[in-house]
This record gives sequence, structure tokens and C-alpha cells, in this order.
Amino acid sequence: MKSFKNNTRLIFSIQAFNILNTQKLKKMKKSLLYLSPFVFTALLHAQVGINTTIPRSTLTVNGSFAGQYKLSSASTTLGASDYYMAFNGSTAATFTLPAATAAAPAAGNIQGRVYYIKNTGSAQLTIAANGTELIDNQTGSGVANFKLNPAGYAMLISRGTVSGTTWELSTFIDKTTSTIAALGATDQVTYTGTAFTNFNNSIPQIVPFALGDMIVNQGGSVTWNDAGDYWQILESGVYKIEGYAYFGSVGALSGTSQWTGINLNITKNGTAISNIIGGNRGNIMDVIAQLGNTPINVNCIVHLNAGDRVYLTMNYGAGDFPTTSVRIAVPNSLIENRNFSMQQLSVP
Repeated sequence: MKSFKNNTRLIFSIQAFNILNTQKLKKMKKSLLYLSPFVFTALLHAQVGINTTIPRSTLTVNGSFAGQYKLSSASTTLGASDYYMAFNGSTAATFTLPAATAAAPAAGNIQGRVYYIKNTGSAQLTIAANGTELIDNQTGSGVANFKLNPAGYAMLISRGTVSGTTWELSTFIDKTTSTIAALGATDQVTYTGTAFTNFNNSIPQIVPFALGDMIVNQGGSVTWNDAGDYWQILESGVYKIEGYAYFGSVGALSGTSQWTGINLNITKNGTAISNIIGGNRGNIMDVIAQLGNTPINVNCIVHLNAGDRVYLTMNYGAGDFPTTSVRIAVPNSLIENRNFSMQQLSVP
């Protein structure tokens, strides 16, 4: 009898256990049914939210975003760890974009990769595609490179192609101010000794200026080289160049012409006569040349390439010869005795 009671209790315990498990399974199944749409939605859309529980896009960042910031003063090739590149060099350099077919992290294209580049330096920066690849600057079939002047900014994005035009110039902001640069000086310049001999032999002599003579230099297309006494061209284009100087002879002149001819020249990439790209001659009576300071003006409009050097020079051209020395000096009631200016009219 006792055994029968124990068996009966065991049967009831097993049945109760089965009933409880069945109820739990039903609840679990119901929970999964409720949960499954959200699980599948998350899997299908794979939306990620940072600092938000409701991402509205594939990636939603509800807050600030930080990318890699690098400074470089020299040429370099951009890589996978670069994002925002600032060029702060004082001499021209090149940033080369990575090759599309060999870029990290793996071979293939890098569609969508973005680079932001700012020229915070004082020299021109070239942005170049890698090898035979091209940059789409929306001017045609693509270019191998483009120039970024001081204060310029560019954003580039990989198009996902592995040859031809592989990068797109999405944003390009170059200088917004036209290039106008001018020097004006007041101190007297005197050519004596070897410089005077060369002057009389029609070998152009540099008309010197100093960085402190700068009146204006805006636009970023030219810079003054103080050591070499020349304008350095940073951006290719068409330029208007002007200069003047007040000439005077120290002492009497030699000859029978009763006048002397003095040339004021604009020279490129050197100071020899063969380097002259613009010139003008002032024919001055001997007595005026000796007693006064006479202005000679020169100007020209020419195409110049980045890297060109532009000088203002002076030399004897014709007529009677100065005998002691020559000078560039300020006339009475004036302050400035020479000026040298550049204006960029257009780019290529």
C-alpha cells in the first residue's frame, strides 16, 4: 500500500514538471515571436548608434567626431592612417595620393576614402595622383595633379576605380584674393667698382630691394626672395610686371653724344641680356643725368611658370658713358626712388 502511494506521488510530480515545462516553452516561443522582427530588422539594416539608442542611418553619431590630424612640411605619399593633412612648408612640395590597386588595408580599390588637405604654409603644394592615375577636377578627362596655393583647401574622395580617373576633387577652395605684390624703396643704390664696370659694359645689374620694402603681397601666387632679390612665382599664369627707378650719374659723362641711354629691364631666371622679357630705355641729356634723378619705367605682360624668378635690372645702353659711378636716388620733394610690382591676371 505504501509503495502504491509513493508511485502515485511520483507520477503526479512528473506530470506537474511536464506541465510547467510546456508553459515555459510556450512563453519562450511567444517571446521569440515578439523579438524576432527586431532581431531580423537589426540584421537587415545593421544600423549602429553612438551616444543614441535610435540610429537613423547605417552609422549615427550623436556627438563630436575626431579624425587623424597631421602636419607636414615636405613631400609625402598619403596612406591609410591619414585623414586631415595640413601642409606648413616654406618650399614647394607634393602630396601624392595612394595607388588605388595597392592601397592598404588590402589590394583592390578604396572606394569612399576621403582626404582633407589644407595649405597653411607659405609655398605652393601640388596634389598628385599616383602613377598613371588621374584626378577628376571636372574640366575634362582628368588631370595628373593640381596646385594648392597658400590658404587653399581641397577635399578628395576615391571613386572606387582602379585605373584612369580614380580620385574626385569634391571641394576646391583656392585663394579668393587676386595676387597683387609690390615693393617700394627709399634708400639710395650706388653702383661702383666691378658693378659699375659691368654696368657700362651693358651687363644688367640687379636693382635691389629688401623684404622690409614690401608694400603689399596678397593672393599667394608670388613671394619675395630676399637673398636673391627676385620675385619667386608660385603659380603659373599670366602676369603684369611693372617697375621704375630714378637714375642719376655721379660725375660728368664721357662722349660726344651729349646724352646717355640707360636701360631698365625685367629679366626672367637670370640677369643677362638674353634673360630680358621686358625693357625700356631712358635717353637723358648729360647735364640732366649728372645733376638730377630721372625716372625710367618698364612694364610687360607675360606668361610665367611656377618656379620662375623675376628680376628688375639696369644697365648702360647707348650714348655717352658715366665716368665715376651711377646711382638710383630720390628726387627732391619725393620719397620713393624705385618700385617693383607683380599682378596676376589669369591662371592657365
